[in-house]
Amino acid sequence: MNIPARRILLELWAMLVLACIVGFMGPFGTYGHEGLVDRTVHWWNLLMGAYLLVRPAITALMRLAKATELPHRATVFWGVVVISLPLGLLWRQIGKDTFRELDGYTGLLPFSLLCALAVLAVTDWARTADLRLARRRARPPRRDAETIADKPPTGPAGESLESPPLRALLSPSFRGPILALQSEDHYVRVHGEKDGELLLMRLRDAIAQMHGVNGAQVHRSWWVAQEAMASVERSGRNWGIVLKNGTVAPVARDTVPRLQASGLLPGTLPDEEPKAISPD
Repeated sequence: MNIPARRILLELWAMLVLACIVGFMGPFGTYGHEGLVDRTVHWWNLLMGAYLLVRPAITALMRLAKATELPHRATVFWGVVVISLPLGLLWRQIGKDTFRELDGYTGLLPFSLLCALAVLAVTDWARTADLRLARRRARPPRRDAETIADKPPTGPAGESLESPPLRALLSPSFRGPILALQSEDHYVRVHGEKDGELLLMRLRDAIAQMHGVNGAQVHRSWWVAQEAMASVERSGRNWGIVLKNGTVAPVARDTVPRLQASGLLPGTLPDEEPKAISPD
């Protein structure tokens, strides 16, 4: 899972604010021995050590939860709790002077747990803040008399068929129409003709930004545009939609009747041999 640069910057900003707060408070005997700037720099180094250890672990735990279908929040939380154990060992080795007033490794454990959970809180805040910024960018521009004449062709509801609102969230390098949307953890991968791009948002929110484009959610993690279909594959009870870029989107079995009724999937007899079927 790739993490957008904006989210990393938000996390680093929050860690800096946290270091300033802890540096101002000067816990564990540091208040009287160092100045404010020195304390802040010192705690920034220690907190960044926790960040560099815990942050990759959070990403790995998210992938583990997805692969094993374990509860997401519980897996990440308890995984971070476990990570705090080696974090305490690390700080015991490099922060002997800082933590001289604590009772050895046992005294460090509660503090290392708090720092690990602080990193988890920072990453969760950054994800929420990044999602809000993305949604703000997704708001459609105000329509006025100057833009009405230049707007692209519209569908029955007056919505653009060429540029759905989701397109405003994509970078200028994204080429061609949006073929499909795929959920990946907290992100949505937008599939194009030649490449894809990750957006920090929920799949249902991304689908809502595709109004005006004919398509359907074919799986809990996939939405496919009808015009993006190159063919349909079937093997027994399993279906797959081949997109124009060669990507195969899985079709959930419980959605097959609905998709056949809507015309997105062809209707077939039970005794037909599995084969590739063109949607046309």
